[in-house]
This record gives sequence, structure tokens and C-alpha cells, in this order.
Amino acid sequence: MAQQESWSDQYRRRKDAERRFGKSVFKLPLAKRASDLLVNTVRDGWSILEVGAGDRQMESLLRNSQSEIRYWSMDPDPSGEHDFRTLEEITDCYDCVFAFEVVEHLTLEEAGQWLRELFRITKPGGTLLLSTPNTFYPPAYLRDVTHKTPWCYDELAGFVAGAGFRPESISRIYNDAAHRYLARRFLLGWVFRLAGIDFAKQIVLTASKSN
Repeated sequence: MAQQESWSDQYRRRKDAERRFGKSVFKLPLAKRASDLLVNTVRDGWSILEVGAGDRQMESLLRNSQSEIRYWSMDPDPSGEHDFRTLEEITDCYDCVFAFEVVEHLTLEEAGQWLRELFRITKPGGTLLLSTPNTFYPPAYLRDVTHKTPWCYDELAGFVAGAGFRPESISRIYNDAAHRYLARRFLLGWVFRLAGIDFAKQIVLTASKSN
């Protein structure tokens, strides 16, 4: 496909996401933790692959919530013990694939191929979860020099759709003491909207693969 056609398609998918999820980031629902969304999505007996698994902390969290899950991890870091080092070596498919704080470390070209690989290893009817820094909270992205691409929520949804998934939901992540949470969400919410700067540090996108 020609480059111009490719970006034309991406723009269309981004506008589709904007219509579905809202033109403002403040229209997106709030959740406390990305892990909460993951736990609420996973079902007993599912096969799960974590991409960019790091220290595999999510494994124990998932096993505590669903005792019969089957968990695998992928991470290129040689210091960790993982089932896979690359996506290309994975031949099985999984009910749920998730990657928290990974996609922002990729270039646009790398991200497109990476998402297509995630699509390949997700079972028909399966679920994808991605988290990334919220571009409307700039420090979450700017504080890490290894970040390569800032992903606005509608752009991420567009790229995910371009890989073959159907974006289902996008949430903002914010977890703080109750008094600060209430103040920022309700008392000072208009200030954040006026400034165009969010207090939520991350977004989480959930998508499905058609049967």
C-alpha cells in the first residue's frame, strides 16, 4: 500500500475512534489501575501472554484473581526469566495478550509491525490490553528518555484498528488519596479542562479480535 493511502486510512480510523470515544480526553472514564482493568477482563481458564513482562509481577496478581489461568511472558531483557524473548518465536495463540507501558518505546513503523504480531498471536474472540502514558499529562511521557512515540488515545485506537483489532474501550488511569482524587476530579475539573492538561497519568485501551 502506498504511504499516502496508508496515512489516509490511519486518519480515517483515528476519526472513527474520535467519534466512538469522544473528541476530548476528559470524556474517557477513569479507573484506578491498569491492573484492575486486566483482572476484570480475564476469565478462569484463559491463556494469557504478557508482552514486556519485566519482573512478572502481574502473574501473581492474575493467579490470585483467577486460579486456573495459564500465564506466559515475553521480554527481550536477558536479566529476566521469560518464556519468550521475541514475538516472532511465538507460535501459539492466547485468549488475552497485554502489554503495559511498551508501545511508547517503539517508533511508528515498529509499532505497526508489533501490533500486527500481537494480532497474529491473539485467538479469535480474544482480548488485547495496552497501556501508555497519557499525552495530556506530559510528564508521564517526557520523564523517560527511552520513550520514542507519544500516543494520543484516538491515534492509538486507530493503529490498533489498523492491525485488525476492534477497540472496545479506553480508560484514563488515576490513583491517589481520596481527598486529592475528589478535588482534581470534581472541584478543579474545570481548571484541567480549560488548560487542556489532564491529571490522569496513563490510558488503557482494550480491544477484541473478531471470531
